[in-house]
Amino acid sequence: MATLTSLKEKWLVDPEIQKHYDDLSEEFEIAIALIKARDEAGYSQNDVAEKMHTTQSVISRMESGRKVPSLSSILRYAKAIGYKAKISFEKEKERA
Repeated sequence: MATLTSLKEKWLVDPEIQKHYDDLSEEFEIAIALIKARDEAGYSQNDVAEKMHTTQSVISRMESGRKVPSLSSILRYAKAIGYKAKISFEKEKERA
């Protein structure tokens, strides 16, 4: 059985797939940051949903990386887990 890592390596050899993957990197970074903060805070998705007065499926969608959550949702999420959200900007690397 192939692992996720081996499948990713295999698929990313294709330049078109690599481009789509790169285009989604910011969405994935947000999702990873949400999951990491929730995990460090010791909460489950259900816990966060309860604190935000929403459902676990909403939290799951926020953490999926498929769509960027709104800023207000991110701020509510952070507050629910006892964190403060910060936004930062980085200069884009120039592509060759």
